[in-house]
Amino acid sequence: MALPDLGTPEKARLLALMALGGAASNAELRERGALPLEGEPRRRVNALGLVTSVKRGRLLHHELTEAGWRWCDEELSAAAPARTQPLGRAFYLVLPLIRRFLDRADLSLADFVSLEAVPQFVPAGDVPAGSRPADGAAPAEGGPEPAAADLETRIRDAYWTLTAAPGDWVQLTAVRGRLTGLSRAEVDATLQTMERSPDVHIVPEADQRALTAADRDAAVRIGGKYKHLLSISAR
Repeated sequence: MALPDLGTPEKARLLALMALGGAASNAELRERGALPLEGEPRRRVNALGLVTSVKRGRLLHHELTEAGWRWCDEELSAAAPARTQPLGRAFYLVLPLIRRFLDRADLSLADFVSLEAVPQFVPAGDVPAGSRPADGAAPAEGGPEPAAADLETRIRDAYWTLTAAPGDWVQLTAVRGRLTGLSRAEVDATLQTMERSPDVHIVPEADQRALTAADRDAAVRIGGKYKHLLSISAR
C-alpha cells in the first residue's frame, strides 16, 4: 500500500510523536518543545489511519498506529521536501544515518525509540554485568543480575505456574508478580526477545476498558504497542 504524501505540519508532528516513543499527549508534546497534534493536522492523520487520538480527562492522547510507524520508517529514507529551509534539509541528512544504523543492527524503528528496549543495545563491555542500575534504581540485592537465558527460564517458569494448559493467556501483571528481585528493564528486554520465538505470543488486551492501572503498568512495549497478555504454546 502506498503511504500518504503529507505536508510539513503533519510530518513534523508525526516525527515528534515517533521520537517520544510513539505515544504522547498534547501536553507532553508541548513540554518537549514539539507542536501539539490538533486541528487540521490531527484530523488528517486520524483520517489516514496513522494516529489514534483519545481524550482522557482533559488531555488528548495520541498514539502511532502500525501504518504510522511504517510512515515514519519510510521517512528515514526520504529526500527533503521541495522548498525545505536549511535547518530542515540538515534534519533530512541525519535521518538516513538512523536508517543505516537500524539496518546494520537489525532493529525496528519502534525498538530504537522505545526507552524500554534501550538496555538490550548497551555493549556488554561498556558496563560490568550486574552493575547497571535499572529504571534509575540500584541493582537488586543478591549479586549480579541474571543472564538473559536465566531470565527467560524464570519468565517461562512463572507462566507455567499460572496456566492450566499450553497456549493459555496470562496477564503480564501476574507474571511480573512472580519475578521479584528482577529489574523492570531486564524483564522487558527479555520479553521483547522471547516474543520473536514461534511458541511465544504477547498481545494487547482487546478490551482496553477491562485493564486495571496495574495491568497498564505491567504492559511491555513491542512494535510501538503496549501489550498485556502472554501465551506460550510449548514447554
